Parts: sequence; C-alpha cells; structure tokens
Amino acid sequence: MNFKEKWQKKWNFEKKLNFVMGTAILILIVLAISLSAAMFVYTLSKRNNEYAREHLELMAEDCVDNLNQYKALLISLVLDDSIQKYCEAKERTQVYQAMGSAYTSLLDVLQIQSNSNFAAVTNDQLQTYVYSGNISAQAGNFEESFAKDYAQSLPANASGSIRMSFSDCYNRYGKYTMTLYFPVYSLTQMVSSNGVLVINLNDSILERIQKKTSLASSSMYLTDQRGLIVSTKQEDRIGEQLNTKGRITGESGRFWNHGTLVTYRKVTGWNYYLVHEIPGFELYETVIQMSLLMLGAMLIVTVGVLVVTKKMSGRLYRPFYKVISKMNDVSEGNLGARIHTIDTDSDSRKLAEGFNQMMDEIDRLMGQVKEEQQQIMQMELNALQSQIQPHFLYNTLECIHWQAVIDGSQNISAMVKALAQYYRICLSGGRDIIALETELAHVKSYLIIQNMRYDNIIELQMDVPEEFLGVQLPKLTLQPLVENSIYHGIRVKEGRKGTVVIRARAAGDDLLVQVQDDGEGMTDEAIRELNRTIGTFERTRGYGIHNVHKRLELLFGAGYGLRFYAGEKGGLTAEIRIPKKGGKDV
Repeated sequence: MNFKEKWQKKWNFEKKLNFVMGTAILILIVLAISLSAAMFVYTLSKRNNEYAREHLELMAEDCVDNLNQYKALLISLVLDDSIQKYCEAKERTQVYQAMGSAYTSLLDVLQIQSNSNFAAVTNDQLQTYVYSGNISAQAGNFEESFAKDYAQSLPANASGSIRMSFSDCYNRYGKYTMTLYFPVYSLTQMVSSNGVLVINLNDSILERIQKKTSLASSSMYLTDQRGLIVSTKQEDRIGEQLNTKGRITGESGRFWNHGTLVTYRKVTGWNYYLVHEIPGFELYETVIQMSLLMLGAMLIVTVGVLVVTKKMSGRLYRPFYKVISKMNDVSEGNLGARIHTIDTDSDSRKLAEGFNQMMDEIDRLMGQVKEEQQQIMQMELNALQSQIQPHFLYNTLECIHWQAVIDGSQNISAMVKALAQYYRICLSGGRDIIALETELAHVKSYLIIQNMRYDNIIELQMDVPEEFLGVQLPKLTLQPLVENSIYHGIRVKEGRKGTVVIRARAAGDDLLVQVQDDGEGMTDEAIRELNRTIGTFERTRGYGIHNVHKRLELLFGAGYGLRFYAGEKGGLTAEIRIPKKGGKDV
C-alpha cells in the first residue's frame, strides 16, 4: 500500500494532523536554515573566487618578472662585443679568433644563471657555432637538434623577437627543457640577423611561484597558444595538452572543468597563459563542513518538532473526535445523530453547531431528492413512450417494402429498404459512437437513395482494410462529407457523373479516413481559407462539415478533426484524423 492509500484509509485525523503540523513546521525550519546556508555559500564563494583571481594576478606578475629576467639576460648577451664579433665574422680565420671570447661570454652566463644547461651562438654566414654547457645536453648533436627545434619554436613575446621552445630534443634522457632563441643583429645595420643566441634552461619559474600558494592541491601551468604545458612543477606533464577544449581565450577568464575551478591570465608582454587549477572541494571545504553541521542541527530540530507536534495535535484533536464519532453513527444509517455536549471554547462550540446544521440540511435535501427522483421516473416513462415512434416508422417502411415486392416495384422496394437502413443507423439505438463499418453501411444506404434520384450517376469505391472496420467514431461523420462531394463537387443537379472514393490508412496510433471526389475541386487559396475557418460556423459554407470537425475535436481532443486537400487527379479530398482507440461519448 502506497503513501496515498495509507493517508486516505489507514491514518485517522490525529495522525494526519501530526503529519501536517510537523511537516509545516519542519519546512519553515528547513527554509530558514537553507536560506542562511545559501547566503553563507554565496558570500564564501564570492570571497573564494576573488581570492583565486587576486592570487592569479600576483603569480602572473611574478611570472612576468622571471620571463623579463630571461629577456634581459638575452639582450645583454646580444650586446656583448665578443658575441657581436663572432656573428659578424665572414671568414674562417675571423671566426676562430672570436670563438674564444664568445665561449667565455657564454660560460659567464652559465655561471650566472644557475638553472641553465647550455648556451650557444651560431654564425649564419659560415654555418658555425660556439657551444658551452654541461654533459647532460647533446652537444655532439647540436646542429641537428638546433635546426629541428628552432623551426618548431614559437614567438614567445608580443614583439616576436624572442622565440621559445619546450622539448626534449637537447636532452639525451628525454627530459623537457626550455630553450630561448634570440636573433643577433649587427649594432650598426639592423637589417637581418647574423646569428642566433641559444640558451637552454631547466625552468623553475612555476616551482618557485607555486610555493607561495596556500592551496596545497592546486596546480599551476604555463601554456603556449596551442594549450601545451610548457612549464609546471609536475615535470612529467610538460609537453602535455591541457584538457580545456580551447576555452582559454582572451586576456583572462575563469570556468569550471570537471569539478575544478580553472582561472587563467595571459602573461603581459608574452604569448603565454598562466593557468591555475583549484579543486572544487578545496575551495568549498568550509562550505561542506558548515553544511554537515547544519544537517546535524536540522536532524536534532526535526526530532524536537515531532515531539512537540504530537503533544499539540492531541489537544487539538479532542473536539474533532466527537464529530468523527457522530459521523460514524451517520454512516451506519442514524441520520438523527446530533452533538449535544458542547465544549466551553468557541471553536469546539462552532464545530458542534456546524455539524448539527449540516445534519438538518441533509434531512431537508433528502426530502428534496425523493421528490426529484419521482419527477425523473416520470420523465423516463415519457422518454420510453417516445421510443415507440421510431419502431412505428420501421414497421411502416417494412410494410411498404413488402408491398412493393408483391407489386413487382423493385426500385421502390430498394429505396424503401435503403431508407429504413439509413434511419436505423441515424438513430443507432440512442448511441452517438458507432463502428467505422456501420458508418460505411450508412454511406452505402445514402448513395443507393441518391443514385435512384439521379439515375445512377454516382460511383462509390472503398479501400478500407478489414482491420480498421471496428474503429469507433461519431455517427454521421462520413455521410456529410459524401453529401458535400456530391452537391458541391460532382454537382448531380447538372447531371454530371462522378466517383466518390473512401480510403483508410494508419498514421502511427491514428487512423486517416479520406473522402475523395473527382469533381470541380477548389483553388489552393480557397482550400487554405476553408481549413483556416473549419472550426467556425459560416452560413455561406454550410453547417455539415463544421459539425463534423467540432464533434471530432470535442470527442478526441485538439489535433483531431477534419482537413481538406486538393485531389491528385482533380477534385477535393476531405480527410478526418481519429485515434484507433479511445474517445468518449459526446
């Protein structure tokens, strides 16, 4: 037994009162706590989001400072006299003379920049290079690695002067390192570069920056324009595609990605994004703790509410118990039951007085009902007597039919027989809903009479599968449509011959029945106007088709009814849509 049945059958008024009062009080408490929690969560969320934004701004500034230090280092090397002489050398002897000084300058940089792996400078004219670095780098394969990596590098800053690459091509152990490329221009002729300055670093920018965050589970990434991770303290993720599906665009922004808050900011002056991922549980840890505390408080309050409600409802229920006891007496047939003991409080007194007034009114209405029942019985008797008249009509038509047979008047016999069948279906024993098979028989009787009047100028064709003959529809649905085809399409009064075709086909759970003629038809505009106004009665068009449509719509609902279409071979097609099952008497 479900809750609704228990409520209606098993629970008495006291239990229902307990339930309603307890639920109402509990709902108010829950709403109050929920509102407080929502305000708290909103305030905390706003604070956390603001913290995340400000934190990212500070870290972005640190990142810019570090990248600018690299830029300053590159510029100082490019301006170095020994580097300039090496790159400007156009002969082998000049290159060899400048190589030692250039090597010394590169070595000084390595000593200054503790996280550097190697430094190199190339002479583009003579295709030579000077290399200085530790053995972890593939110095012996520098030329091949340089050509490959430089081609894949991307402009690192807004001006495009510095190119940067994050790859493992310079390291024999497959470790990703950061490589900076800076063109060496002549200080006197800034037309084209004479070489390229190369510095390879074990980047620790984000490792240093992320030490400043108080969020232990957060992650910081430096990505290029393609979304590739180029720097992070998680070294195994360098070179990995960040799973943000291209949502990092513009200068800055924030979004949620699989339960993680992602904030990002473009590094000022550089073509890189600083991306900060903060797990949602860490941001809202305090919210979760507060929610658990509120849930515990809510449970305690619930128990208290139920106890108080039970005591309150017991006092409120006593006056109702007397009324319920007397109502039980009434249900057993004692209509003289009255409440004689009246409590002192005004509500109980009003309840008792109301019950007694109700019983007095019931006594009065019972007498009124008896009188109305007698009137109804008299009306039913009159209706029964009126039903004799159709039977008299059937018997009279049957006598005419047999007399015509005896006299050899076959046409009169057929017409009288068709007319009798026509009226039998029209009356249908008082039923408004009949089977499609019966309605088709009614149409056949109607056409027999019409063909006798007009010298057999109307041909009827039917294409109705047997499985649809039992479908229910209002009587006199198809006959008005056939009549409309005869008088407005075929125009029998002018002596024209024509054909009426009735078809039926399924359309999902519905049945489409078409009445098609080969008459004059209508223009497309006239058909559109007819369909538009089919639901309203207009004397100029006639009442029949309007009546058909409205009865179908009232019986089966919106979407069902009558529509008109132009015939494929001329004429007009009337189509009704009815469900294969369902409907109610109208």
